[in-house]
Amino acid sequence: MPIAPDLPAASAAALRPTAGAAPAPRAPEGHLRRAMHTQAMVLSFYVIDAVLLAAYAAHGSIAALVPVLYGVVGCALTGSFAVMVRMGLHRRVSGALFTTVQLLSACSLMLITAAAVPQIGTLLLLTLVVALATAALQLPLKHVLIVSALMAALSMAILLVRGERFGMPLNDSWLRLLASLWFAVVLVKIVAINLIGAGMRKALSASNARLALALDQVRELSERDELTGLPNRRSILVQVTEEKALFARGGPAFAVAFLDIDHFKRVNDRFGHATGDEVLRAFAKIVTGRLRSTDHIARFGGEEFLLLLRNTPDAHSAGLAAERFRCAVNEYPWSDLAADLGVTCSIGLTVSRAEDSVADMLARADAALYRAKSDGRNGVRAA
Repeated sequence: MPIAPDLPAASAAALRPTAGAAPAPRAPEGHLRRAMHTQAMVLSFYVIDAVLLAAYAAHGSIAALVPVLYGVVGCALTGSFAVMVRMGLHRRVSGALFTTVQLLSACSLMLITAAAVPQIGTLLLLTLVVALATAALQLPLKHVLIVSALMAALSMAILLVRGERFGMPLNDSWLRLLASLWFAVVLVKIVAINLIGAGMRKALSASNARLALALDQVRELSERDELTGLPNRRSILVQVTEEKALFARGGPAFAVAFLDIDHFKRVNDRFGHATGDEVLRAFAKIVTGRLRSTDHIARFGGEEFLLLLRNTPDAHSAGLAAERFRCAVNEYPWSDLAADLGVTCSIGLTVSRAEDSVADMLARADAALYRAKSDGRNGVRAA
């Protein structure tokens, strides 16, 4: 009988405890349910095979004890594996190893039975082939090759010793009917295994889609400032670095500018941090609304923002853009957020130079911002 697919190896590995750790927690209910369904399917396959063997015994082709022993041993093996699944013992090893052990036990039972009743050995070898095909569906290639090589060696040994008696009795209509039924059961098992495989592939595809979505969300969170929704420091530095590399290869000049909200600490102290957060969000919206399609703004930290102005040839052009942002902030109706609230910003900017590094540009822009603040704030300075 074939071994039905168990939990994916990745799932079992994720649930496996590390060395020295406390006993693994119980498997999620869905995983446990699927694992028990696997054992139920294995048990049903053993029962079907035992019934077919019983039919041969009723005909007198094999001893009556054969189907009894086959059914008892098969049920005992499945029961043992089901208990291990229920107790979570299968999670102490990899899913692939657990399934391989169950596969080897099933194949061994089939080969022993085939050696004991070689007159129907061909039918049992057919079932063995189905079990190995099932293994290829779920196990790593290394496990499949090892198990297949072992079963091939054992089958060859049995055929060498008892091959002259191996066969598939078709002497009368009853035997031909039983052979047809056995073959039909093998086909049903193959179809069932393929349906399970299709379900596994569908589940894997859905899992990969969920993983891709989760990775996109993680990437988005890692590149976005949660409060303002703007790109964060890391994201803007990547963009500036890429723009600097383009400029070094002969691309257009660009500018960077630091925008700092004036006296932001006073806003927090006087109006509260909730209002301060609203100011940051409004500031981001104001500046973003006046960007060119090629420009980018990011929250660099606290009340400080970094602006990347692409295709900006000189400080004059950059200064005009910065002044546009400064005026928009200064003219915004801040009193709508809180009575007597007023917000301005200071801006320090610089334009790329051939000998520059990104750190050089940021240092110059920061120095220009410091001058803007020293000169009374609410102004633009270039360096």
